[in-house]
Amino acid sequence: MNAPLVTFGVPVYGGKDSVPTTLECLRTQTYANIEVLISVNAADQASAEACKPFLQRDSRFRMYVQSSHLGWAGSVDWTMRERKGDFYIYLHCDDQVSPTYVADLVEAATRWPDSAICFSEMAISGERRVLVRDRPVLGDPISRALTHIERLDASVFRGLIRGSMLDTTRGMRISELDSYGSEHPLMTELALAGEFRFVRGPTYFKRIDQQHMGLKSYMWPEHRKRDNWACLAAWLVGVIVPVGSSLEQRRMLFEHVAQRFFAKPTGFLNWLRLRSAWVHTLHNETLARAFRTLMDMGRQSGYLDSWIKGGTRAMFYVPDPSDSAAMTALVRAFVDHLRREAIFDPNSSLGWSWETLEGELAGRFPRLHQHAEA
Repeated sequence: MNAPLVTFGVPVYGGKDSVPTTLECLRTQTYANIEVLISVNAADQASAEACKPFLQRDSRFRMYVQSSHLGWAGSVDWTMRERKGDFYIYLHCDDQVSPTYVADLVEAATRWPDSAICFSEMAISGERRVLVRDRPVLGDPISRALTHIERLDASVFRGLIRGSMLDTTRGMRISELDSYGSEHPLMTELALAGEFRFVRGPTYFKRIDQQHMGLKSYMWPEHRKRDNWACLAAWLVGVIVPVGSSLEQRRMLFEHVAQRFFAKPTGFLNWLRLRSAWVHTLHNETLARAFRTLMDMGRQSGYLDSWIKGGTRAMFYVPDPSDSAAMTALVRAFVDHLRREAIFDPNSSLGWSWETLEGELAGRFPRLHQHAEA
């Protein structure tokens, strides 16, 4: 088997204590043909100093100290664009991978040449202790993209990404708000390009602490959650709707995203999933531990694959259609972000004006429609 070059993109910010362990796990990979591209954010000299020993002893390591604060999404995007490898793997500066991680995933990518991503299980430790085994994303391009939009799986993003397919995308989305969710438009583009294949054996080890963006997002004020949710919805509309081959199909794709982002999940299992986010706001460790246990059991249960392993259905924001004022604010934020998407025009894509598009969303929720007319 040929040994294609694999680039690890390692964005670093405030990682001086953890990054040596992360880089050491890369240095000792059984697969030798790798490059490690380190992006140190905003002149973080302490982290840069912690990386230097690896640059001095191993020519496969490269580091660049950015002159400005790029943020997580900007730093990841920079490593993608500056990579030399035929494949790319994102690795956070306090995460690790198993010794045969690259070898196993490259072998799988060779077996599945139509794959955009080959990914493994992810072992989460710290504030949460969960073993994530997400399902593959197969089928035709549009079905794959809709599956990712439904699941919004973050673990798959840690897999081996085929460079030729990565080059067909716009890369990470950069928002003036926050980086949370920035990988999902890229993942949707990759789903349009190829399959996501699960590989048994290797493991991505992810640590979550109180500074983790996902946990911190649960504490955001309502308006910040709403604006990020609206921005992510607009990004995904800009990706998926224009690929429809007919007006009818494009409207169906718009409907799918609208249902995903503007409808409140129902049922007991969705209730439990949403409460799993809520317990992070509590100081009752016994209750939090009980919810974590239920989540862990769910992730290891085949019966709950479609619920938990399918991704975080609501992420950090749960719109309530019965709250007309909140829904009005969400729709308006969504349309405002959508106007900024240069790749989307509702007239050419849907045959609608901006006013018609907003009216279509308002018409979904009677109380929202009444509020808008008041």
